[in-house]
Amino acid sequence: MSTFDEKDKAYSVFKVELGDSSFDKIQRNKENIESWYADPKGVLRLGIAIDKKDDKFIASIWYRAKKDEALKMIHTHILGEDSTFSIQGLNEDGTKAYVLSDRVLHRQALWSYDIESGEFEELVYSNDKYDINNAIVNSEGDFIGVGYYDDFYKSHYFSEVDGKQERMVTNLFGDKQASIVSRSKDRTRILVNVISDSVSPTYYYFDLNTKKGGAWLSKFPYLARNKFVPVQNYSFKASDGAEISGYFTKPEGIKAPPLIVMPHGGPHSRDYKYFNRELQYLVSLGYAVLQVNFRGSEGFGSAFETDGYYQWGKRMQQDVYDAMDWATKTGLTSKNNACIYGASYGGYVALTAAWQEPDRFKCIISISGISDLKELVEDEERQDAYLGNIVDMTDSKAVDALSEVSAINMINRIKAPLLLIHGTKDTRVDYRQSKYFYDKAKRNLDIKYVEIDDGTHFFDDPESLKVQYKEVTEFLKKHL
Repeated sequence: MSTFDEKDKAYSVFKVELGDSSFDKIQRNKENIESWYADPKGVLRLGIAIDKKDDKFIASIWYRAKKDEALKMIHTHILGEDSTFSIQGLNEDGTKAYVLSDRVLHRQALWSYDIESGEFEELVYSNDKYDINNAIVNSEGDFIGVGYYDDFYKSHYFSEVDGKQERMVTNLFGDKQASIVSRSKDRTRILVNVISDSVSPTYYYFDLNTKKGGAWLSKFPYLARNKFVPVQNYSFKASDGAEISGYFTKPEGIKAPPLIVMPHGGPHSRDYKYFNRELQYLVSLGYAVLQVNFRGSEGFGSAFETDGYYQWGKRMQQDVYDAMDWATKTGLTSKNNACIYGASYGGYVALTAAWQEPDRFKCIISISGISDLKELVEDEERQDAYLGNIVDMTDSKAVDALSEVSAINMINRIKAPLLLIHGTKDTRVDYRQSKYFYDKAKRNLDIKYVEIDDGTHFFDDPESLKVQYKEVTEFLKKHL
């Protein structure tokens, strides 16, 4: 296993004895490598280092043909600019790599790559619409398929035996989404994840020899017997003609409920149709929820994602407004009765909407959100490889222009009441992004700031989530 080594002050590789948890270091860090890859025999062959140069993040691939050879660099690429290059693993003798790349097709696909020549060899698998997300590897290190997302995670297996087993499981659970997440070596025992948009996830265990099995573990046991509402797909043409898709969920029995627009974080992630307890909670309160896979969202091909680069507060933002206009024009929800509610980048969208469209929303909720974009990109402690997708850091005028799409500089344009929630242990977005905005806005706006001691970026502890749900519920009840 690879983990951060305090002694080396870098990522080193350890051999761990599972029986007694003892471990030995088998590879000290070299070349500032952050990720290591072994061949199926356990020999370390590849390492990936990421370095910053001239405000760009450069990934370097290091390789050795034999265990006792020195590492040599075989490939470099600039993250966010060059074709993607994500190693999924190696063949048995370590001479070829299986790589996810958006080269040629402009969608991420699985390719074979000859390490010695540094050349791609052949296309292993691609999907006509979606990016390939990962290669599927069995317990022996063999590549047996690929996974990708449409509304849910889907698997494609190279072997008819594995494909037939997956189809059997899918047919068994009907309209629910079922996927095999683990197999025994002989393929006779399987663990299956079953979920849908309105059913919380449950794991099932099956022994195919004895033809016995059943529910094994529920992710949310306290929700397992609850009935939830289905999520609807939608797509429409944005104001510039591009096709945008997303999800709309509404409570049953209400013709035109108040609307919550809920942009996802990232921004280079996406919304899925999976069961979402936060979404279902909001719907249970009587609100409709609109989710948007705006420009910049991942999984829909490279062009769709890169169309969101340098578009904070611009095209990505407009896609959200266009989706809301579509929802009101189609009669799914009433006009002028909406709140926008987002976390992380979604919090940035919410705060930006507050001043760009001050009459569109009755209330604004930002969780771990960004109010000062220029401060974010200049915060060296939180800079990462995606920084170059926000702005060209070598262009000082472009960096300065981020102030023009930052809510902290547009407080005088805001009308709607705001709720800000942020944790003090947020390592992605400094909690002062919310605190300083509150300090500057509190004299002139209806605003509440909730600071959660030791809260992380994702509020991944129960107490933080309780605070979030309580504050959001009370705020929505008052303003929407």
